[in-house]
Amino acid sequence: MTRTILVLLLSALTLLGAGWFLYHVGSQQNLELSQKEETLWDESPGDKWLYVGGLMMLVSGALAAAAARVWVGSRRVDVISAINGAPNR
Repeated sequence: MTRTILVLLLSALTLLGAGWFLYHVGSQQNLELSQKEETLWDESPGDKWLYVGGLMMLVSGALAAAAARVWVGSRRVDVISAINGAPNR
């Protein structure tokens, strides 16, 4: 159970870091382009990086929530076992 939680949390942190990096790259591209050409507002080339980075950060939040649910669920089983008198694992 601990290994599952660790894998979920490491995956969430990896996706969070990669998403932040892509989001930063996209915003830098948009910033550089807006300084060169002020009339381009419809679709900037950095928008795709922003969308992908934001999606990766959303997925990392879902993985972190899954890890929290698994951790809380495993603790609940231990508490119920202790109340019923069963030995702890």
